[in-house]
Amino acid sequence: MRWITLMARLVVGLIFIYASVYKILDPGEFAGSIRNYGLIPPVFSNLIALTLPWLEFVSGAFLILGIQTRAAALLTSAMMLVFLGALIYAYSIGLDIDCGCFSSSTESTGRIGLFHLFRDAGVALLSFWVLVFDRGEFRIASAFRI
Repeated sequence: MRWITLMARLVVGLIFIYASVYKILDPGEFAGSIRNYGLIPPVFSNLIALTLPWLEFVSGAFLILGIQTRAAALLTSAMMLVFLGALIYAYSIGLDIDCGCFSSSTESTGRIGLFHLFRDAGVALLSFWVLVFDRGEFRIASAFRI
């Protein structure tokens, strides 16, 4: 089971780092993706666009490196619940927007669909798996006897 947990940790970490890259490089575009949902006041979208990608990046890196994995998994699990809730909302009212997960709103592939819901639910389950079953094995600190 420890190998499954390690794989889940690496997959979630890589997904979060990958998802953060375009958002870090173009926070203005990401702010537009956030505003497309209409869930928060527009004034807060810029603050979220500047902070959330770095939170995703750091939590993903912590999972990969095995640093504070339980805390990182708790954070990624919480983020996934929020993301999944936003996707369910957008899907239920038929918003024709890009989810903003891995690309900008100008590269929209169209309406959020079941694929997006199942994908995010799968990542959320992997993140919960790490939260519950990770025992601190395979840490980068172990390699250096820290």
